Amino acid sequence: MLNEAVWRQHQKLLSWGLLALLLVVVVFLFIIPLAQKSLELSEQIDNGYQQLSRFRQMTVATPEFMAEYERVRQNGLDKLFYPAGMTSAQVAKELQKHLATVITRDNGVLISSEVMDDQPDEAEEQNSVYQQVMVKALFQGDPELLREVLHQAYRARPLIFVESLDIKPVEGDAGGQQQLVKAEVQISTYWRGGEVKNDQPDETD
Repeated sequence: MLNEAVWRQHQKLLSWGLLALLLVVVVFLFIIPLAQKSLELSEQIDNGYQQLSRFRQMTVATPEFMAEYERVRQNGLDKLFYPAGMTSAQVAKELQKHLATVITRDNGVLISSEVMDDQPDEAEEQNSVYQQVMVKALFQGDPELLREVLHQAYRARPLIFVESLDIKPVEGDAGGQQQLVKAEVQISTYWRGGEVKNDQPDETD
């Protein structure tokens, strides 16, 4: 009787042990992988919803972007910079001519005009498509002329930028009723000089 009781106890322990082992196997072989797969699928679904949200935002914004691009293009996007077909000297001459036209048109006096030699080095030129050309001019006229020069500079196409401006008052006419100023201005523009280098090999073909 004692041996039979011991044997039954061992059977129960063995059964519980096998059941525990089976549970461990089920957990490690099925439940844990399924949980990991579920987490991966949840992340993929979240990423998919985020991408879908971004695509919807892009779809909604696309007409606005296209309308803005078309507006800029119609306003002369290709005229913002001097073309690659011109040299630096030609661009500087055009810049001097534009400034002289504005000054003389408004009864001003262009005293001097020169091209600045502060150009980028060869490494910068090779790495930059757009290259700067700067002109310094000294002129004399009334304050309205000065305002017109600045106004015309910033509305010009190709783009012109006022880099520096130095203004000094001068004596007016014999009656002393007209206020005159003498201004030294440095203006700059950009031309697609880097494209000239890139296009040169094609011209030889």
